[in-house]
Amino acid sequence: MFSISYLLFSILLLLGLGAVIAFSYFVIKPLQTRWAISKARKMVAERDISNKWRFRNVFRMLATARNDLEAADLWYKLKEIQEIHENWSE
Repeated sequence: MFSISYLLFSILLLLGLGAVIAFSYFVIKPLQTRWAISKARKMVAERDISNKWRFRNVFRMLATARNDLEAADLWYKLKEIQEIHENWSE
């Protein structure tokens, strides 16, 4: 059978994994969303998509932001800018 030390190690390992997941969800994701909002404000003000990788990254982060009206508004504005730039390249 399992020993007590193995069982205790398994429980602590699962608790540690849960702590890492909770930290990512409640700390890192909101920080990423704030960063994306600040970059999106600059992109909307300049109406420029010079760095396509950064634009896609910010666009994706804003699209997955939950319960943030400013992020949703900036996402729609970036979508309009993206459509304008796609029409110019045709």
